[in-house]
Amino acid sequence: MELIKNPTTVKLLSQQIIKACDLYLCSKLPEDKLRELIWYYGKYHGDKLFREQKLNSTLLNRIGKRRATLVERILCGFQISML
Repeated sequence: MELIKNPTTVKLLSQQIIKACDLYLCSKLPEDKLRELIWYYGKYHGDKLFREQKLNSTLLNRIGKRRATLVERILCGFQISML
């Protein structure tokens, strides 16, 4: 259950999100850990995760619709940092 917290590319970020979501859906990763990871990505890797206040289209294409819905629900209430 090794997840990289600092991916260097959008492709690697999407792979980590896929892995985390799949672990969560198999009940191997608690919801609070998934939320912590996704919010970490939003805070420190927002340039890869977001484009124009929405999820990056490249990321959306790679993770798929159902995982994207899960990520969007987790990010509900998250404020994008301007720095």
